[in-house]
Amino acid sequence: MNIISSLNFNKLFIHQLFEMADNFKKNNNQIKNVLQGKILINAFFEPSTRTSTSFECAMYRLGGNVISFRDINSSTQKGETFEDTIKTLSTFADVMVLRHPDKHKIQNAITCSSIPIINGGNGNGEHPSQALLDLYSIYYKFGVNFKTKSILFVGDVKNSRTIHSLLNLIHLYPQMKIYFLPYKNLEPSEDMIQKISEFHKQDYSSIVQKWENINYSLFDVVYCTRLQKERTKENNNIFIIDNRFVNKLKQDCIIMHPLPRNEELKTEIDDNPRCFYFIQMECGIYIRMALLNYILNNGK
Repeated sequence: MNIISSLNFNKLFIHQLFEMADNFKKNNNQIKNVLQGKILINAFFEPSTRTSTSFECAMYRLGGNVISFRDINSSTQKGETFEDTIKTLSTFADVMVLRHPDKHKIQNAITCSSIPIINGGNGNGEHPSQALLDLYSIYYKFGVNFKTKSILFVGDVKNSRTIHSLLNLIHLYPQMKIYFLPYKNLEPSEDMIQKISEFHKQDYSSIVQKWENINYSLFDVVYCTRLQKERTKENNNIFIIDNRFVNKLKQDCIIMHPLPRNEELKTEIDDNPRCFYFIQMECGIYIRMALLNYILNNGK
């Protein structure tokens, strides 16, 4: 089973993962041998902090082992093809997490690999395991009522693979509401806005918010992203999320961010009770434990 796109998920699969993640979180000290003898290979052709270490942590907690591959230290520097690298790596492990800046390489990898592949981020394409942990984080905060919550996406809507993937999951829950506060020239497409308006029964004109006229009372979740400098030449003024902004939101609203952050999210927010991105990281461990177990152990 490959995990390539959040478009391939359905509600049953998501709810099974959530139940499994809840169980792993509750029984953290009783699951050490679930994946004993299994090996995960982290194949990263692009920098990563949270995704790579989160999958490592998840695999180790389940009793498995991890091999970490970094492109900069590999035979690709000697001219080895991407396809040969993937074929080689797939002989050493039972599952692979692959990150690559070229969004098309994930499809190449599937044809070459003899083991399941989890898309750990493919350029400006998708990041399906991040989408799962993001939705699980919202569920962790609001329980089953997460299906009726409203989310504001702030930042580089055009290039953020985390936004693209999470939107696919939110579309499974039409009672959820979606809004955007995009950086200039990095707005959602007209097709994206039209789909949200029709599927989520929202006023078309209110989906894209204006910085000078934000309706703070609308949002249960504010999902902030950085400017994807490696994917765009835009250098626009960045919206700054600080305590002045955050304190205008609902008391139980949460601030999420896939990280890393740059200047768009002030560190002063870290002490605000609405801050949720560190809890979001913790949720990522349990949802990735569930994902690895589902793939390698038939979800048992």
